[in-house]
Amino acid sequence: MSELFNVQALQYFFGPQFDIEVALTTIAHLEKTTTIRQELVESIQRGEPHTGIQFIGYENIDTGFSSVVVMKNPGCISGVSFFAESGHRLFGGSTLVCVPFAFCTTEYEPTGDHLVYRHTFKQPLFNQEEIREIMKSGTDEEIIKAITYTKSRDGYETIPGMSYVGITKRSWQARYIEHVEEALENGSSKKFHDAIRLMQGKAVIHVHDISAFGIPQPEAKEYERELITKSTLWPKGLNMRS
Repeated sequence: MSELFNVQALQYFFGPQFDIEVALTTIAHLEKTTTIRQELVESIQRGEPHTGIQFIGYENIDTGFSSVVVMKNPGCISGVSFFAESGHRLFGGSTLVCVPFAFCTTEYEPTGDHLVYRHTFKQPLFNQEEIREIMKSGTDEEIIKAITYTKSRDGYETIPGMSYVGITKRSWQARYIEHVEEALENGSSKKFHDAIRLMQGKAVIHVHDISAFGIPQPEAKEYERELITKSTLWPKGLNMRS
């Protein structure tokens, strides 16, 4: 299964904090890999997302602890996600990057050089005290469930109006850094930049979704426009125009 994953794609989407060796070692033990590969190929050919598998990565930046959990989730769109957190006073916070399974594999062949992304601020659905109690005295099964729940999008809900869709030819990280600089250093009045300032220090998680990858610019622009019109055009979201 490890050879199915495109190492360069993992680095591109998740950055240097994502421990690829841990991911590949974990994934190598997954059962029925031949079947999964065939299902993936067929889903790509049909233009439909693969379903049933979630790869949940985690990194505590302060301690260096890394883990990857593979979960079977029938009916749900397959994906690779990476949750990173830190308690550092300057760089603290939590982020979650979510990428469709196919984009991370050697079976996916890009036809262009653009991607469409979504940035969303979410709040936890769980009580931190309950989680701490489970981690302290719960069974092994309860602890694993608690970890995956709090480190995946299942444990969070979107704050109304706090979602933004964009397009770039570069990595989503490079474009996002520019947004942060515009918000915190240049005082931009754009709605998304207002939200970045407003969410500083709040008990929220910033989720970064890759909606489309490796497609031509015209197709990417049309898809971006479609997503904005449906869900993020102000006041429904943080985009000021479609």
